[in-house]
Amino acid sequence: MERQKLIVIAEDEPDAANLVEFRLQRSGFRTIVASDGLTALNEVFEHKPDLLILDLMLPQMHGFEVCRLIKTSPVTCRIPILVLTALATPEDKLRGFGRGADDYMTKPFVMSELVARVYALLRRSATPASCPERSAASC
Repeated sequence: MERQKLIVIAEDEPDAANLVEFRLQRSGFRTIVASDGLTALNEVFEHKPDLLILDLMLPQMHGFEVCRLIKTSPVTCRIPILVLTALATPEDKLRGFGRGADDYMTKPFVMSELVARVYALLRRSATPASCPERSAASC
């Protein structure tokens, strides 16, 4: 029997966090919710989840920094990150991908699409790959 995949949800809005958590648990995932960037970073390093859903505008530490730190660590660089944020400009999206995000969704969003993207990212991450080399300029 395959273990349930663990997803960390970094979201400071309780209603949004609860909604995403409920839907993911209903889809068979285990979840941990972090309401600020520093807690999210600590949860990722402690639990090594299968995926991180990351809001960008978080207290304690901005999501871009959380993403960069996760993707530049050899311990966590293979964990897929799905950014889920209200920051919707092309520059925001490019900055997110430049920091290592694997996918980027803007709020408001359709829950079924979020779940579909989670499954897609988990499928892609099931194939072992090495961490990409990042130059200091891209971080």
